[in-house]
Amino acid sequence: MCGDADSMTSTERLLTAADFREPDRVPIELQIGASARELPELERIVEFIDIQADNFIGIGCVDWGFFGLGSEYSEEVIEDIPGQYRRIRRIYRTREAGDFFAITRHAYPRLDAPDFRWERRFIDTIDEMARLAEAPRTSRQFDADAYNRGVEQIGERGVAMTSVMHPLGTLVRQANMVEVYGWLMLEPEIMHRFLESTNTQARDTVLAMGRAGIEPWFGTWALEMLIPPWMGRRLFDEWVFPYDKMVNDAIHIIGGRHRSHCHGESMGFLVRMAEMRLDATEPLEPPPFGDVDLAEAKRLVGDHMMLSGNIPSQDFVTCTPEQVRQWVKDAIAAAAPGGGFSLRTTGGHAGIDPYLDRDTLAHIIDNVEAYIEAGLEYGEYPIRL
Repeated sequence: MCGDADSMTSTERLLTAADFREPDRVPIELQIGASARELPELERIVEFIDIQADNFIGIGCVDWGFFGLGSEYSEEVIEDIPGQYRRIRRIYRTREAGDFFAITRHAYPRLDAPDFRWERRFIDTIDEMARLAEAPRTSRQFDADAYNRGVEQIGERGVAMTSVMHPLGTLVRQANMVEVYGWLMLEPEIMHRFLESTNTQARDTVLAMGRAGIEPWFGTWALEMLIPPWMGRRLFDEWVFPYDKMVNDAIHIIGGRHRSHCHGESMGFLVRMAEMRLDATEPLEPPPFGDVDLAEAKRLVGDHMMLSGNIPSQDFVTCTPEQVRQWVKDAIAAAAPGGGFSLRTTGGHAGIDPYLDRDTLAHIIDNVEAYIEAGLEYGEYPIRL
């Protein structure tokens, strides 16, 4: 699967593409979970990931705390019915704003599964929201040495990316989802106060990182909750654009870049995202999972925002390797010319889950291998498709 040695390193390949120039081949992103790496049937895929895949790799730098507040986290089991479920109370204790707690329910037998039920989220009432908005904030501490060690450890195997706080994107996940979007309309003073305070804190932290000589790629996982069906364009322009642009401007002042993770119907927002100075976005889901027409996205923003994704791995459980190869070929034809593109699956870990039954997992593995092989076959520059 690995083929001949590549002429560029993964770091060079990604950065060349991100500069809207053509590398030696289209970057191919792929990561899987630690437990999946231990399965013998995934040996070839693991070898590809370790030797040839081109990934943005997360490393630590800033402790963003609880919405930018220093905090102590604890949890306790409040109910456990073996074979059925376990309930956990999770608590953040902050000096500036007091305590915030959530309650989650986890089903047996996979108590550590990433999907679970929230019975109560950390921000459940407008009084809790007001406490969060009124808390004093200062620039967050960061560990430049830890960041530099992470970059050194990655070496030439990818591009280091660290997180920047996205207050609204975090809030809509950590707050009462029935209420939080309504607060934007019913409690605008509290909500604007919260966003002004937290985004100013994020901006000031980014600028301090620049003064310390850190010029990273930053990553956020937020905008998918701030577009339809959650929010429309008018709300986006009021509650997202000005605050995100303020932070993005700071990122560019220090020489950094910002890559946004955004599932769903992002097509109608790509131009606006570019206008608020996003440098890259993924995973650009096609229908029915999203609404992205990759060729049109390339035409609209492809010369100033790196595009990554568009291979619908949610379908890897049912589709054929031949279909995967065609999806890869079409994506490369649509977005790879001129650089500014990387292949990426639209679902987490390309659908590889070691807890799946063996037949289903084997089928997904066949499709992931088809994704890799097609990327290597069709992705060599200059593109000839």
